[in-house]
Amino acid sequence: MWSIPLIAGVAFFSVYLFKSVKTYLELRDFGGPWSAGWTRLWLLRCHLSGSINTQFTEVNDKYGSTARVAPKMLVTSDPELVRRMNAVRSSFTRGPWYTSLKLHPESENIACYTNEDKHNDMRSRMSHGYSGKENVHLEQDIDDLILQMLDLIEKEYVAKPEEGLLRRMDLARVTSYFTLDIISKVAFGEPFGFLKANDDPFGYAANMKQFLPAIGWFGVYHELTNILRIPFIKASLPGSMDKRGLGRVMGFARERVLERFGDEAIVRQDMLNSFIKNGLTQLELEGETMLQITAGSDSTASALRITAHFISTSPPILERLLTEAKEAIAAGRVSRPIIKNSEALQLPYLQACIKEGLRVYPPITGMLAKMVPKGGAKIDVDGVEKYAPSGTQIAWNSWGLMRNKEIFGLDADIFRPERWLASEGTEEMQNHMLRMNETLSLVFGYGRFGCLGKVVANMELNKALIEVCADAFREGKLTNNSSFCYASTSNHVTLKNLLRSGVLGFTFTTI
Repeated sequence: MWSIPLIAGVAFFSVYLFKSVKTYLELRDFGGPWSAGWTRLWLLRCHLSGSINTQFTEVNDKYGSTARVAPKMLVTSDPELVRRMNAVRSSFTRGPWYTSLKLHPESENIACYTNEDKHNDMRSRMSHGYSGKENVHLEQDIDDLILQMLDLIEKEYVAKPEEGLLRRMDLARVTSYFTLDIISKVAFGEPFGFLKANDDPFGYAANMKQFLPAIGWFGVYHELTNILRIPFIKASLPGSMDKRGLGRVMGFARERVLERFGDEAIVRQDMLNSFIKNGLTQLELEGETMLQITAGSDSTASALRITAHFISTSPPILERLLTEAKEAIAAGRVSRPIIKNSEALQLPYLQACIKEGLRVYPPITGMLAKMVPKGGAKIDVDGVEKYAPSGTQIAWNSWGLMRNKEIFGLDADIFRPERWLASEGTEEMQNHMLRMNETLSLVFGYGRFGCLGKVVANMELNKALIEVCADAFREGKLTNNSSFCYASTSNHVTLKNLLRSGVLGFTFTTI
């Protein structure tokens, strides 16, 4: 006679098996790794490996432009499907993956809302602040911090071979300090002080390195986010009273928010002031500032450092960029000491380098998974129509999107800025260029999910790349000492022969 525990175990296993088979069959038309149809462990392994970008691309190359990576999740490298899911009137919604982006223990942010009405409301209230229209000092604030970074490089990292002095500069670290100071300055009027200290006084970077794998876990097993509500676990999370790490940054942001309320409230023309004018509460502001700091800084720093890496390791590209900059300065088309954003937009090869950097190494690599609406959706996979039922999540493969050989050419894996310069020619060539630009624009999102910080990020890249990178590298090479360039990894360089004239003449040489 069977015991009650045995009966319960058999019943549980039967229900589990039935649900697993049912889920597997729902997406059986989509190819993918065999185990991905039965368990989320394959997807978790991708997240924790640090190479989810290449693994997703291998899946799409092997199984089709939209393929299976988990029992109820697909990944796509089809730009048309990405636009369809993100369009203003699309019935696709944010999937539970977005809940992993909650960075504040008490407050959500615009990146983690899955409620469409709440997301749209917050987006409309915050868009003015991000646009820069209400921050009259935006460009000057960025200029000041670029100059501060250049002074730091001159003071601490210029090699003096005649004195036998060689210094190593971690480009990843310095660019992270730069973007962290910028986002804090433009967001709430005061930089953290990373550049001034040439250090991480809060222990932020090390803490984030420990914290980021948790986002991978929560992104795959979103049910785990519920454990954060357990009191003793919640108490162990970073908090604004912490002296180090993410909690200390949280405390800094909270202090800046509190300064804007009360009888002696500080009023500045910055993002924070714009958000307050548009009705955000103190708690909402704390959640949003945490998102600005974490997401807004590392993504731009990643784009800056990897583009600088590719430029500096290709002498023909470097020489062409230097020539364009020198000619523009000689013609009086570039301001000194820092180029204006409007002037940078008129330098075609600089813009081509920026576009190519964003394409080859898209700085935003999260899955950004959207939910198939009620009634399901028909998905075109390389000319074959397939059906995805309601409740299926569809993630984007940014790496695969930006290395699509049909769109960007057979050499899509190569950093070649010249592909963006063929603006004239036949109608077919012009249409091809339009398609390339439309696909690249997906790096910053699309439609109702477009990146609000795009204006600030582009301004940083337009200015910093030409000032710190383009003429900073003359003859040498910038070495990348990491196998993975998305996170804040190390790019060590040596600088010599500083010439504070023209664009800024640093020489970077391989150690």
